[in-house]
Amino acid sequence: MNDQLKILQDHVLKIVENTNQFATHLAKSDSERQKLKNEIIANVEQIHKNYEPHMPRHSTPLTEEKLSVKGSFTPLLGENVVSVKDIPKLEEWPTFSGEGEYNHIEFIRTIDMLQEDFHIPDEIIVGKLHSLFTRTEKKWYYKMRMDHGKHDWSWWKSEVITKWANNSWRFKMENAFESAIFNSENDKPLTWFFKQKDRLSALHPDMSETIINTKILRKCGGDLEHAIKSRCVEPCSTGD
Repeated sequence: MNDQLKILQDHVLKIVENTNQFATHLAKSDSERQKLKNEIIANVEQIHKNYEPHMPRHSTPLTEEKLSVKGSFTPLLGENVVSVKDIPKLEEWPTFSGEGEYNHIEFIRTIDMLQEDFHIPDEIIVGKLHSLFTRTEKKWYYKMRMDHGKHDWSWWKSEVITKWANNSWRFKMENAFESAIFNSENDKPLTWFFKQKDRLSALHPDMSETIINTKILRKCGGDLEHAIKSRCVEPCSTGD
């Protein structure tokens, strides 16, 4: 009995000893963690102090929009800051009627260029779409908006291309190019040439200028080919 009691006492003493060692270790760890925390806080405060003249004490996410009391929209896009007054007025934006051979392509390209040149956020572009779509295309826009909800500009571009740059459109464009015949009495050489060039560019946006020009010149002959070659030294289009 005494032997068993002695063994139990030894176990209890060992447990107490281990517990004290563990408590000492925890206290030491807490002290080290607090010391490390204080060092981090001191370093952060020093960094803020050093950079205070150049930057604010908070970090603004790229997607955050700032709206002042006067309603001046000032999103931060990298180092580029844009204000509402810098964005082109609505009448300077392209409209989309769905008419013409490649109206949808011109519509998308123009808005893409405006976004790139003026660093326009998607929210502003999407907010203008209801005014940019006209005629029956406006009805299409409203239906898509109600059916699918709010989306960014990339989504709308994809939907426009899906609807208007379909197989039927490609067939019509290819047929228009293949059947285009120059009439010296009614057509001006450069005007005719640029029209075919824009058709090919719409169908094949990645096609090089050299290949486009070659394809068109193969449809020409005699004086027309010479006239175009002599006038179109630099890459150009109907917008030139």
